[in-house]
Amino acid sequence: TGYTVGTPNSATGTIENDDVQTTTGSNSANIAIPDGSPANPYPSNITISGALGTITSVVVNITGLSHTFPDDIDMLLVGPTGARVLLMSDAGTTSDLTNVNLTFDQNAGSSLPDSSQIVTGTYLPSNFSGGADTFPAPAPADPYGNNLDTAFDGTTANGAWSLYVVDDLVGDAGAIAGGWGLTIQTTI
Repeated sequence: TGYTVGTPNSATGTIENDDVQTTTGSNSANIAIPDGSPANPYPSNITISGALGTITSVVVNITGLSHTFPDDIDMLLVGPTGARVLLMSDAGTTSDLTNVNLTFDQNAGSSLPDSSQIVTGTYLPSNFSGGADTFPAPAPADPYGNNLDTAFDGTTANGAWSLYVVDDLVGDAGAIAGGWGLTIQTTI
């Protein structure tokens, strides 16, 4: 992209790697979140194909989340190689969610709020459980990562991605009306 001229017979150049591919996938089907139970479907899946190289960044979009007690919601993302990240656990206190869109991105400026209203925005994966979270089979067991980029860095994007959602207490229910999506960057 640039050069420095030395003596009349030489030049120094810098080559930057711009071989980055962005691959997206989505599943717009409604995800019902029944009271005190795993979501339906459990898990919700997206299959990625045609991505070249290895992952450098993963961004997750949740569309149309409504729930009468968001503190009950736990969300786990599992990639094709089994790498996993807890996206959300015990966040948002008791303030109802109505058609909220959440983006989980490692470049976000903050976590989900723990003791105030969750609003549409971009957040870091956020776990306020204070202990181990449990997802029923077929979800993989703990430990779960908390960083989207490091958990999936260097792995393949191709294959089945799974979103496991659980309402872990009785008394409230909800849905992810617009489903979810992925934006994955790879270097080739």
